[in-house]
Amino acid sequence: MSRSKKKTRSPKTPDAARIAAAGLDPADPKASLARLGDRWGAEPDLDAWVVSLAGGIDDAEVGGILHGLEARTTDKNVRREIKRALYRLEQRGHWSAPDAPTPPTARELLGADEADAPAGWLSPIDPTGTRLVWMARKVPGGMASLSAVISEDHGIREFHSGKTTRSALRDAHKEIAQRSGIPLTETPWPWVHHVLRDAFDRTERGRFPDVPRVLKTLAPDAPENPPPAIDGVLDRGDVSSDAEALAASAELLGEPEIGTWLLPLPWMEETLGKLADTESSLVVVSPAAQEERMREALEEGVRTLLGDEARRRRFAHRLEESAFLIARRDDLPHARSALAAALATREGRPIAEIPVLAEITRRSLALALQMRSSEQKEKDESSLVVTPQQAMAEQERARRGR
Repeated sequence: MSRSKKKTRSPKTPDAARIAAAGLDPADPKASLARLGDRWGAEPDLDAWVVSLAGGIDDAEVGGILHGLEARTTDKNVRREIKRALYRLEQRGHWSAPDAPTPPTARELLGADEADAPAGWLSPIDPTGTRLVWMARKVPGGMASLSAVISEDHGIREFHSGKTTRSALRDAHKEIAQRSGIPLTETPWPWVHHVLRDAFDRTERGRFPDVPRVLKTLAPDAPENPPPAIDGVLDRGDVSSDAEALAASAELLGEPEIGTWLLPLPWMEETLGKLADTESSLVVVSPAAQEERMREALEEGVRTLLGDEARRRRFAHRLEESAFLIARRDDLPHARSALAAALATREGRPIAEIPVLAEITRRSLALALQMRSSEQKEKDESSLVVTPQQAMAEQERARRGR
């Protein structure tokens, strides 16, 4: 059975005496917002109640009023109610959010830098957990640079360093994007430096011994624990209470940074076995009952496959990194969704409540099961021996077809 959609509760109506004392009129929410005026924030439950009423009227000016109040609101529940009201107004065509400002450049995020400060770039993380990292810095006679291919499981897989020119570096970035389809996004260099250090710590001991020296050359004063790149663009506290952003996170599967992700096959072995057993069961059940069993096994996979803390951390990190890359191409709504999903994952929310990860899990299982089914079919067709199980299954299919 499918779960019914959880309804959003409206704020509790204050008692009539408080409403009258505040000079509020339930029949005129717009005027009531104005009457709250300088008292805004003094009684959050009154504020939330009036906001909820305002979100239900058809007035194009109300959205602008609520948007302005949002910046003055510190109460978490009132901010959430404002977002809900704006969403309701937008759905009815009475509100349109102003265009988001262009995300700041990496230089703006870092503040005033010296002319020869390092620069850093990151690529998206591919389905295998691999990405390209690049750093460079102006030195006498050219540019010192390094590039590395790093893996979530194995750390640094490839490492190259040397001296080049600014134009050659720019051409190399363009060639990578054109030939491989992998874009490199400028990222605050302290975070890129941190990503490389962390990858080196996971690298097999003795491989790429020059990495520490090259990193020290490029960034001798790198901070130990820089803030994640996304923290320079979005406010975590604000995003963590954005239920709409989290609910919309399944849309991220249409974004190039996330749309190709799948769960590693070894993670799915046990669940795939259960699905295969359910699909090939010789117990006589109706097609509808078998479909329900498959659905239950699939949803069990959604609940359990990302239950392991290390697996959750991996995908939370991926989502945070991707949130920054998405924000840098001026798509703040999807960046908020990616960060909201990352925060929910770190907080321990059930994966079924994180749409993007729930859908990645379903998609991964369905694709893996389809591939195994095709492989088994090819194997069966190439074999001259019919097993008792195959014979019984064929008899059952023939019986059902009568």
